[in-house]
Amino acid sequence: MVTISAPGIFQVICRFPDMTVINQNSNLVNFIRYHDNRSNFYIFTPFKAITVTMAKSNIPAAQTRVPVEKSPEMLTVLPENWRQFFTSRTFYYGLVIAVVTFISFFPALKGGFMPTWDDEKYVTANPLVKEPTGEHVRQMFTRPVNGSYVPLPLLTFAIEYRLFGENPLPFHVTNLLLHILCTLLVFRILQMLGIDLVYAVFGALLFGIHPMRVESVAWITERKDVLYGVFYMASIIMYIRYVTGPVRNSRLLLYSILLFLGSLLSKIEAVTLPLTLLLIDFLLQRPFRVKLITEKIPYFVLSLIFGLAGILILYRVGLKLPEFLQADKMLSLSDRVFYALYAFSGYLVKFVVPYAQSAIYPYPVMTGFTMVWIRFINPVLLLALIFAVYRSAKKGRVIAFGMMFFLVNIFFLLQIFAVGITFFSDRYSYIPYFGLIFIVVWCAQSLVKKDERKRIVVLSVLSLLALVCVPVTFSRSHVWEDGVSLWSNVIDQYPGRSFEPYVNRGISYTLRQEWRPAIEDYTTALAIGPASAGVYADRGMVYGFTGQPEKAVADFSEAVRLDPKNAKALFNRGVTYGNMGQAGQAVADFKKVLEIEPENVTACTGLSIMLMSEMKFDSCALYAEKGIRLDPYRPELYTVLGNCQLEGGQTAKAIDNFRHCLRIDNGSLEAFLGLAAAFVMNGDFDQASRNLDFARQTAQQKNIPLGDIADIERAGISLPGKTKEALSNLLAHKR
Repeated sequence: MVTISAPGIFQVICRFPDMTVINQNSNLVNFIRYHDNRSNFYIFTPFKAITVTMAKSNIPAAQTRVPVEKSPEMLTVLPENWRQFFTSRTFYYGLVIAVVTFISFFPALKGGFMPTWDDEKYVTANPLVKEPTGEHVRQMFTRPVNGSYVPLPLLTFAIEYRLFGENPLPFHVTNLLLHILCTLLVFRILQMLGIDLVYAVFGALLFGIHPMRVESVAWITERKDVLYGVFYMASIIMYIRYVTGPVRNSRLLLYSILLFLGSLLSKIEAVTLPLTLLLIDFLLQRPFRVKLITEKIPYFVLSLIFGLAGILILYRVGLKLPEFLQADKMLSLSDRVFYALYAFSGYLVKFVVPYAQSAIYPYPVMTGFTMVWIRFINPVLLLALIFAVYRSAKKGRVIAFGMMFFLVNIFFLLQIFAVGITFFSDRYSYIPYFGLIFIVVWCAQSLVKKDERKRIVVLSVLSLLALVCVPVTFSRSHVWEDGVSLWSNVIDQYPGRSFEPYVNRGISYTLRQEWRPAIEDYTTALAIGPASAGVYADRGMVYGFTGQPEKAVADFSEAVRLDPKNAKALFNRGVTYGNMGQAGQAVADFKKVLEIEPENVTACTGLSIMLMSEMKFDSCALYAEKGIRLDPYRPELYTVLGNCQLEGGQTAKAIDNFRHCLRIDNGSLEAFLGLAAAFVMNGDFDQASRNLDFARQTAQQKNIPLGDIADIERAGISLPGKTKEALSNLLAHKR
């Protein structure tokens, strides 16, 4: 017989046969008669588990006090109304968690897009996001983008882009709100797994404001992390409700599976959920039965499908990466395993001391003491850790559960078969750290239960952790404000160690039109090596912008030598040749671009302009018409085609094309000048004068003088013979 007493309202949940509850009322359960000493039972209040003393039982206390979640079918005590909920401690603590998390990440809201770090590929230059047609939505769900299958994040990006355009603030706000929601779900899971309210608050805070979270929240592209995290944690909640109810409610299992599907559609790393659910079964001491496995068959099927798709995508992406990004190809399998173990230890260390955070962690050099540490000391320490966890499992399941949760969710991210230049990323810890957090708060709670006098010390330590995390996370969020600050931070951490940070900072400086530091960074990147066609092309563009065409041509030519199919270098060399008056070489480069990329509209435009300058009007018209077929919304193509038609005496067609250009761009100076010339050729000086006035108004808005032909040519507007003659006559007439 067991006698149980507790203040307040609670209920008894029976977990074994032939058990009778006698004299249960709203305030007290007097006693329970049972027939099987090996069975467990659980007692709950609305906010915390009550310690139960069992007579005549040989079950260790650590294994009998396993928390169970209430379900709608159970005799559960719920708030009588929403007012009661909103005045409860749970609500106010949840509000504190949300506010502190929001404050910690507030600087991230000031950040922009990171064109040097995938935001361009996923958002600002992604046609699936910028033009979310039905076909584009279908493509989101049927093909990968930048080597990742992430349809739900892309769909959210498309909605935001439709509503807010390229304003980064709403994208950052959504990321932060999703992270806060995920943090609150963690708060709920901790309570469901038996963590008392106060300790669950600290656990949720540690999950929400840990500095290793910044990359997942502040980087717009990593919407993948926070969105998959929300679905992942919500699926776990539904599963716990399913397994802890006195009656198995299949709807809860279905909800869990659907949420799991949402997590998979957000990020492939969610494939670990079935193993996580088995670990929860282990923690809750579910007896091993066939149903324990069969109920997870849908989870494993989904994991297998998405996992195989992810392997196929990575294989294809790996074959297409530039050589300088394929650093892992120089590593043997044993090297990769040792680096993976080193990364595993690194995540454990950074959980305690999140020092020297970086957007890129280059592979450590396997020499000297570093080699001894990676190949010998670190594996031995991990073996000792495994042994310690094994020994702890004999006394209780919590530490084993937490460490296995961490291992299961980090294993596929250890880059044993990596593709890229980094073996470690802050964002990979997003879900795995829940296991370590669970261990921390459970240990804190257990210490206080064993000795109530330790409560102040334990709570003080937890509070200190939170107080340290807030400013560190706040400061780290500032780093993600723009590309220059982000890549400067990487360079400060690992100067001269990696090629890519200098390239990315150079691009960031280029976008800010800070030419000198951009050239310095590109030059440093080339010195670190290996030689890259892309970097030569980028530096060549800066030389072009700064009026150094000879250096620009030299860099573009070196890029083409390294990569004969580098369309970017060929195109920009063609533009540079055109600006230097070498139309023939420009034409040759543009034609090579079109051989590589037959649908390159910009190359069609450049080629048609160069052909017009060489008076090859028929060929010019052909390429202009091809460009219009490929992209009917390029206004400059209509002006080039119209000028060619004027030279051929087709003034009516030319007028139509100039007017079509103005329908797309009502501020096109070239179109107004073309119309003025066309009407002069038709003898309609009134219409010609009117369009010349429009041209002068447009030029004035652009601070361009328009007194004579020389002014027009100085403005960079190419005029063929008949057009130039007609405009000269008109300008003379207007004087």
